[in-house]
Amino acid sequence: MPFRITNSMMVGSFNRNLMSNSRKMEQLQSQLATNKKNVRLSDDAVSVVKIVNAKAKQNDATQYTRNLEDAETWLNNTETALNEANVIIKRVYELAVYAANDPLGLDERKAIALEVQQLRDQVLTLANATLGEKFIFGGYNVTFPPFDVELDPDNPDSDTITLNGIDMIDDEGDLEFVSYSIGLGVDFEVALSGSAFMGLGENENMWFQFNEFAKELQNYEQDYDSLSGFIPRLQQIQNNILTNLAEVGGRTARIALMKDRYAVDTINYTQMLSDAQDLDQAEGIMRFTMAEAVYRAALNVGGRILPPTLVDFMR
Repeated sequence: MPFRITNSMMVGSFNRNLMSNSRKMEQLQSQLATNKKNVRLSDDAVSVVKIVNAKAKQNDATQYTRNLEDAETWLNNTETALNEANVIIKRVYELAVYAANDPLGLDERKAIALEVQQLRDQVLTLANATLGEKFIFGGYNVTFPPFDVELDPDNPDSDTITLNGIDMIDDEGDLEFVSYSIGLGVDFEVALSGSAFMGLGENENMWFQFNEFAKELQNYEQDYDSLSGFIPRLQQIQNNILTNLAEVGGRTARIALMKDRYAVDTINYTQMLSDAQDLDQAEGIMRFTMAEAVYRAALNVGGRILPPTLVDFMR
């Protein structure tokens, strides 16, 4: 049995459809104004999840890139200190070979001893090098100078060097490392420990060998054999420095690869984010034009179905 369609039912349907068209036009206008597909979180829950994930991954890649840049700066300063230490050890080695093979007078030995002492002090300065306000060879102690020496003119045999308060000649020293997070669950060691830079034990500690060499030069009763004994120890110290340089170079190369990877990841995540949230302007304008045409047609139809009034008959 067919239902009777009253004029009030037609008007009610018209109002509902007109409001629906108005909301559609308002949504499309907001999309065009913001250049976003989804103005509200409720517009498309699936796209919102994609947007949140893409933004999180993009932020992670950005932060990891910053960490890599900080690590690279740290390694560059470490490499600079090692290169300077290598220049110093080469000079001390040359002086050791010269002193062990040539008959030197008292003044010559004294002059060499003074130069070695200056090089010894410069090595200590390098060991306490800083990046900004942080000491790069102090492990987790980045606030205070990690290396300290005690020289006793009255008792030269008691001369000692310490790392974070630990005797580097008799004890094991400090093996702590500074690390940066460069990926999910990936920590990257960026700095050599002070022990690796300076060396542990009396035979491999750079400062200690320089100090002993200077004292030996000032001991005029010693023969040349005692001076030649420093040559293999200095060679070993230089080998340690070259090994550290190779290790730092390897870490720097890894950082370059990681930075390239995160640069590509950032582009990909940016594209994912754009695909999920950015509006195609041409498509948006076309949809808005279509919605506007539907809205105008609805208004035209509404003008025909609304009940006439006394004013209509008075025209």
